[in-house]
Amino acid sequence: MPGGSGKQFTLLPADYTGIDFENSVQETAERSLNFYEYFYAGSGVAVGDVNNDGLPDVFFTGNDVPNRLYINKGDFKFEDISKKAGIQSANWGQGVSMVDINKDGWLDIYVCNSGPAANPNAMRNELYVNNGNNTFTEQAAKYGIDDNSRSMQATFFDMDQDGDLDLVIKVL
Repeated sequence: MPGGSGKQFTLLPADYTGIDFENSVQETAERSLNFYEYFYAGSGVAVGDVNNDGLPDVFFTGNDVPNRLYINKGDFKFEDISKKAGIQSANWGQGVSMVDINKDGWLDIYVCNSGPAANPNAMRNELYVNNGNNTFTEQAAKYGIDDNSRSMQATFFDMDQDGDLDLVIKVL
């Protein structure tokens, strides 16, 4: 399907790519912008090679829908491995970053959660540590980064140049 039409971009349909993620939010009179000012802020997307096959994979966070992970099979075709990967969450996902948190050569996934939740635990950020076999284990509490302050996005980098990763979180 991709080809040399001279166009810079070509819209590929979900039935070709396999990516059918849609971040739908359920609006009601009691649950809307008036209830939560960031109701329409949207969800996050991160691209990285989580299975080390040389192809970029795609992770989406969902607000009223579960997170999704699509493995790149080549030729713009992807496989949804979300359920077997163990990355789906009922939390209101906002931003997402990919980082090799434990320096094992596999990208891990850090999800910032916020949203209209009465339970503060539903807003705890999640860290999905890559098991190296297309599955992940949630370990944010173990790493001390299960922040619950309505996070929007996070960035990992070595700010103080001491050889380990530092974390900056943008909160709402």
